[in-house]
Amino acid sequence: MKKTKKFWAVLAAAGLLAASFAGCGSNAKSDDSDKKASSESKSDDKKDSGKKVTVVTSGTGEPYSLISDDGKWTGIDAEMWDEIEKRTGWEVEVKQASFDAMWGELDTGRADVVANCLAVKEERTDKYNATIPYYGDSQCIIVNDDSDYKTSDDLKGKTVGCTNGQAAQTIIEDMAKEKGFTVKLYEDSAVGMNDLKLGRIDAYANTTTNVNAFTHNNTDAKFRFFDEQLLANNVAYFLQKTDDGDKLTKELDDVIQDMLDDGTVAKITEKWMYADKINPEIRKVRKIKTYGNRNTVG
Repeated sequence: MKKTKKFWAVLAAAGLLAASFAGCGSNAKSDDSDKKASSESKSDDKKDSGKKVTVVTSGTGEPYSLISDDGKWTGIDAEMWDEIEKRTGWEVEVKQASFDAMWGELDTGRADVVANCLAVKEERTDKYNATIPYYGDSQCIIVNDDSDYKTSDDLKGKTVGCTNGQAAQTIIEDMAKEKGFTVKLYEDSAVGMNDLKLGRIDAYANTTTNVNAFTHNNTDAKFRFFDEQLLANNVAYFLQKTDDGDKLTKELDDVIQDMLDDGTVAKITEKWMYADKINPEIRKVRKIKTYGNRNTVG
């Protein structure tokens, strides 16, 4: 029987709440029956059916997190939290907020966890607890395949899109000053990549995961990656640095580690990334060609 999660749309500017409710299930299971049995045994020990955990997400797009108009939550984080709920026995309530408003929900205690496939960055870990990473990703620059642009030096006087709040944003804005291009921010990566496909902008800075998902769902999109990638990052959940936040972080670390060990995380991420690009050493920052010295901390 599927558990019911509560979805709350947070209208940050007006301070209003609109509520809707929907069920969400996960298909993630371990192939190894022995590991599965071991994981279930560990999970039974952690059951705490009286505990309520409120998760906030922007829910603006797959493969990471999408909350549809009818309240259905899908994507990597949706399936991760469905599995976390099953293993812990927690009652998980999911709120939707804009990217900037998510942090306000966490700061004020209206949410316990920010879950939006967020990169582990120093400016975030200075203020918040981060769980152990559950997968790795990289930030890149893409252009239309038939364009003449080969490197960021060719983008002088052009417009480069980027998703607001994404790990690449600061780097792209710094590069814009050096390379002489204009940055256009988008709240939804899919909208930005669609603008690129239609020639409304000249390039887009995004994660390889987002690009893979977009081209999978939009076969007419023909993008090319620049060789110069921006950074590698690990992805985690963020919580307050309080006694309660510290306790919940430790509990989440334990269940995420179990899910990493038994292959559940790999199944979820491979399903949504549309490619076998899972980093086997998930807690290590990947060594790739980067712009400057801007690898994130892991």
